[in-house]
Amino acid sequence: MDRGSFLGLLLGITLLAVAIWLGGNARIFFHPASAIVVVGGVLSATLIRFPLEHVSYAFSIASRAFFTRAPATQDLVGQIVSLSQRARRDGLLNMEKYMDVEGFLAKGLRMVVDQAERDHIHGVLAQELRATQDRHHQGQEIFRFIAMSAPSFGMVGTLIGMVQLFASLKDPSGVGGAMALCLLSTLYGAVIAYLLAIPIAGKLELRSKEELQLKQIMLEGVLGIQAELHPMALEAQLNAFLAPKERATDRRGRG
Repeated sequence: MDRGSFLGLLLGITLLAVAIWLGGNARIFFHPASAIVVVGGVLSATLIRFPLEHVSYAFSIASRAFFTRAPATQDLVGQIVSLSQRARRDGLLNMEKYMDVEGFLAKGLRMVVDQAERDHIHGVLAQELRATQDRHHQGQEIFRFIAMSAPSFGMVGTLIGMVQLFASLKDPSGVGGAMALCLLSTLYGAVIAYLLAIPIAGKLELRSKEELQLKQIMLEGVLGIQAELHPMALEAQLNAFLAPKERATDRRGRG
């Protein structure tokens, strides 16, 4: 799991738990009616707004964003340069035995081995890049919708609690439950939005940018191999995607 995400989530939950515990009566913060209004309302609205398969996919990519890490970009550049060296040594048609690589890169190399035209290779891989970006944007949109709707359903719970509160003014025994529904619904909605949904949407956006950069490097690498660029020239071209401190050639030059 991404350590920063884990620490952030753990810290947030811990701070909430400590604040509740210091109040002396943690049980008052567990209110089934408030949870039903907020969690049930958010889930219902999300399923109305988006197809079920899209919601399921969004939660799937969210779990991958938190539990998997993308390979380092400098490692990918080194791998592509190594493939370029082998292609120059053994020939493009003998690249198949070196294709135990990531799926997107393998698809491009396979088209190179099959002697596809450069424009065709670029078109296929660029279309897959756009499709990946669209899928990632869809997942981000779902969590942003959850972040927007959670406080709204917290307000719905507050309004329901206020109605119950006014209706129970003649019966003081019902005032406590109505007040709890008013306040805890707002609390639940805020926690879901600001501790979960907004950070997850932001993490998905970050992971999407990282993956798209890696695939853009792969695309340029495949086209460079297809054009039979010298490995050093290809490395210089791919290094443009990296920060200066990550560039292998820069490190060798400084050494």
